[in-house]
Amino acid sequence: MVMLCFKFIISWVLFPLVCTHAFVPSLPRAKTPISRAFRTTSTTSSSSSSFSASSSSITDNLVVISPPGGIGEVAALQAAKMGSSVKWFVISPPISGTESSVVTLTAQTFESIQNSNGGSLEVAGARANTLLLPTDDPESAAKSLGTWCSSTAVNDADSVSSLICVLVDGVEQSIAANLASRMEERDFAEKEKMRGVMMDAIKVATKEVTSTNKSLKKGMKIAVLPVDMVGGSSDNDSDKKKAAGGLLGSVFGGGSRVEVPSSLLDAFGNNENVATLRHGELFGLPESSPDASPFVGGPRKYPVFRDEYTMRGIRIDPSKTASGNQMMGENSRSSRLAVGEAAVQMTKKMMNVKTGADVCLTSLRGMDVPSDEEWAEEFSRAQEALKKNMNGELFSASFGSVKSLERLSDWLATKWAPAVLKTYDIAGIRVGARPVYASRIGENQVEIVWQELKEFKTTMVGKMIIEVFDSGLIARRAAGDANAGYGSISTKPLAGEDILIRRLAEAATQAVEKGLATKPAPTKRPKKQIEEAPVITTVISTGAVVEPSTPSSIDTVSTVAISSEAGPRTSGARRPSERKRGKKKSDEGEEE
Repeated sequence: MVMLCFKFIISWVLFPLVCTHAFVPSLPRAKTPISRAFRTTSTTSSSSSSFSASSSSITDNLVVISPPGGIGEVAALQAAKMGSSVKWFVISPPISGTESSVVTLTAQTFESIQNSNGGSLEVAGARANTLLLPTDDPESAAKSLGTWCSSTAVNDADSVSSLICVLVDGVEQSIAANLASRMEERDFAEKEKMRGVMMDAIKVATKEVTSTNKSLKKGMKIAVLPVDMVGGSSDNDSDKKKAAGGLLGSVFGGGSRVEVPSSLLDAFGNNENVATLRHGELFGLPESSPDASPFVGGPRKYPVFRDEYTMRGIRIDPSKTASGNQMMGENSRSSRLAVGEAAVQMTKKMMNVKTGADVCLTSLRGMDVPSDEEWAEEFSRAQEALKKNMNGELFSASFGSVKSLERLSDWLATKWAPAVLKTYDIAGIRVGARPVYASRIGENQVEIVWQELKEFKTTMVGKMIIEVFDSGLIARRAAGDANAGYGSISTKPLAGEDILIRRLAEAATQAVEKGLATKPAPTKRPKKQIEEAPVITTVISTGAVVEPSTPSSIDTVSTVAISSEAGPRTSGARRPSERKRGKKKSDEGEEE
C-alpha cells in the first residue's frame, strides 16, 4: 500500500514552503532563527508560503508548543480539522540533524483540513539551544518566536487565542531519532542533558508567547504533563538546569543563557485561565504518522488491532484524591490521540473548564470515538468530583444501567476487594491501621474495614462504604467502633485509602467490560426539527388537451395522442398493431 505523504524539514533558519505537490522543492533560505514550514489556506500560490483550506473569517486561534510529533502534533491537527487557525511551534533537540526536524503529514490529513470550516495550520520550529540564548544574542530565536506568534489574526485585540504546551512527550523520541540519523551513541548522562535543554526551551518559549501575545490573556492555557510531574518540574529540576548549562557551555563556549521559569505553570505568567491535563503511560501514534497502522504487524488473515483503535474510550478524573495523592496508578495508560483531542476540547468554551482545573485522562476499552457530548459530560463529572471530595464523598462512577445490584456488589466484595487487599501497597502497611477485609452488607452495599492492633486486640478504626445503585456507585468514608473512640468520621484520609479509590476507578471500567453494567449514554443535544417539504404531485400530459365538445371528437383526439406519443408506462399495456409476417410457400414455390 502506497501512502502519499508531505514532508517538511524544520531547521533553525527560515525558509518558505509552497505545498502544492507531494514533494519538498528546493527553496531559498534566509538568516533568521525561526523556520516557517507551511500554512494551510483556501488557495495556493507559488509566491506564498502557505497551503491551506480556509474561509474568510477565522473562528478560533490556537498556539501549540511541543517537541516534534506526539501529543503536540495530534492537538495541532485535530484543532485545524475542527476549523481553528493553528500555529504549531516545534522545538527540536539541541544538536544538528534532519531526522528529528521532519514533520510528515499524509495527503488525507491535508484533505481533511481543506474540508474543514476555515481550518488552517502553520508550522515553525527552532532548536532548543537557540531559545535559551540571551535575547540580545543574534542567534537567539526567542524574539523571532514572539513576532511570529503575534502576527496576523492570532494577535488581534478582539480575538481570543488559546495555548497548549506539551512538556515531556516527544522529547526522548526526537533525541533518539536525531542520534540515529547521525549514527551516534550517547551515554545516559548526555541524553539527560539534552532532555533538560529541550524542556527548558519549552518553558522559555511558553513564557515568550504568553508575554507578547495579548489575545492569550482571554483564552485557555493548557499544560499537558505526566501524572508524576508537579507543576511542570520534576524533583531533580535543579540538577537538570546545571546539566543544561554545561551542555550550552560545550556548544557555545559559555554558560550564558536566559532565565528559565521553574515550572511550566510559572511560564504562563499568571494563573488566570490555566488548566492542567495529565496522562499516564502513553501509547499509540498519530494518525498522520506514516508508521501508524490499525494492525499489529500489518494486514493478516487474523488481524490484531493496535491499542489506539481498541482503547478509544475515555475517563477523566481529578488528578488528586481527597487525601491529596495521585488518582492515576502506575499501570494507568493514556492514548496520545485521546490526550491530544482532550487538550483541544479543554480550550472550548462549551466545556466550561474552570481555572486551576487539574484532571487526568485514562484510556478505556472501546472502538467508538468520543463525541463532543461525551467530552463535555466527562469534564463536567470530573469538576463535580472535585466539589464532592470536599463534602466527604471519596469516589463516584456513573453507569448506563446495572443489570443486577446483587451480582455487582458480590463481585466487588468477593473478587475485586480481596485482590486489591493482597497487593503490596496495602499489605505492606506495617504501622497503624490498614484495610483488612471486605464484606457485603445487604443487597447493594460493600464495606471495607480498617483495623489496628493494640495490645493484641483489634480495633475497628474506620470503614469505606461502597453503595451500588441502578445508575452508578458511590464510595464514602464511615466511622469505626464508637466504644473504642472512633465513633465519628475521620477528617483525615485512612491509610491506603487513595490506593483503593484508584483501584475502584479501574473496577468501574472492569464492570462495564465484564457485562455487570453498561456504559452511560451521553446526553445529546436536542436536534432541530426540520419541517418536511410538502409532497408535490407531478402530472405528465401524454397528449394534447382538447376541450370536450362531442364524444366523437374526444375519442378521435385521444386515440391519435396515445398512439403517437404515449408509451405503455403512462397509458397502460395495449395490444400491439399487427406486424407483417411471412407467408407460407406451397410446393410449387408460390406464396399463398
